[in-house]
Amino acid sequence: MKIKNPCKWLTVTVPCLALTLSTQAAPVRADDVDTQQWTLFTVQKEFSPRWRGYFEVQPRFGANISNLERVLVRPAIGYRLNSKLSVWQGYGWTPLISPEFEDEHRLFQQLLYEDTLGETALTNRTRLEERIIEGAGGTAMRLRNMIRLSRPISKDKKWAVVGYDELFWNLNDTDRGPVSGFDQNRAFLGVSRQVNSKLRVETGYQFVLINTPRTSENRRLNVWLVGVALKL
Repeated sequence: MKIKNPCKWLTVTVPCLALTLSTQAAPVRADDVDTQQWTLFTVQKEFSPRWRGYFEVQPRFGANISNLERVLVRPAIGYRLNSKLSVWQGYGWTPLISPEFEDEHRLFQQLLYEDTLGETALTNRTRLEERIIEGAGGTAMRLRNMIRLSRPISKDKKWAVVGYDELFWNLNDTDRGPVSGFDQNRAFLGVSRQVNSKLRVETGYQFVLINTPRTSENRRLNVWLVGVALKL
């Protein structure tokens, strides 16, 4: 079958597929619904034509945006294999702050594919995480894949519409932590503004479905997401 418009096909098919997998994999139960606000501060640095650096700080406010729920600090180093493909090694400190403090450390490896389809920028990120969670009783392995599309909507191309979907899948069981199988899905739709050659600001709505098999309720999050990205 020949696909005439791959951007349109990806935009429609990928979120629908992820939503279908999420619905089928997560047990049908009552849901814990929360409104949250996440802010992503990221910095990227080109050290050479091959080597790249990345640093991220991400506070997340939950309980209807009243309490700091989690903080993520993630540095990483990347190596370009070619103009479109790069491999990365990183570390994340991602403790849960409330309702009770729970420490978590992650090592992660990722494959990043970046391309353009006409005026649409396409990014596919596949990440493997080794999660060391306080009290979990073992290292939790998690695979996650994100497909992101961005398309200019203004003549000067400084404004763009952005959408992505990311599926998370646990690869193993732990004694008191994550259980193998579907973990969560995140779907985002928003706009971005290229302020100058180095700074981009992004905001929009993200829906998160989280499977929590060790509790009586799944979690559904309505997230106001803000991203501030700096390229040095």
